Amino acid sequence: MLKKIYIVRHCEAQGQPSESQLTEKGSKQAEYLVDFFSNTKIDRIISSPFLRAIQSVEPLSEKTNIKIGIDDRLSERKLSATDLPDWYEKLKATFNNMELKFEGG
Repeated sequence: MLKKIYIVRHCEAQGQPSESQLTEKGSKQAEYLVDFFSNTKIDRIISSPFLRAIQSVEPLSEKTNIKIGIDDRLSERKLSATDLPDWYEKLKATFNNMELKFEGG
């Protein structure tokens, strides 16, 4: 049986910390997801434990009566505890060298 998996990035949030909530615009985007998936059969809803991600799928969960499953593996990883002006290059480097870690990462 062929299944489709939809990956949705969280809606607009107030910040990057795990406890950051959705903005007003982000809440409207979350409501739009309900309309977007209105003609789609959904079996499961899985989210990272980050509040912004959970809030992004809550309206869909309520509409479909599907409980949100939390999967810690969907959490963002911490690249470093220090500011890295060239963070994007450093991030790419970690994909080329799986052993590469930066301070506090």
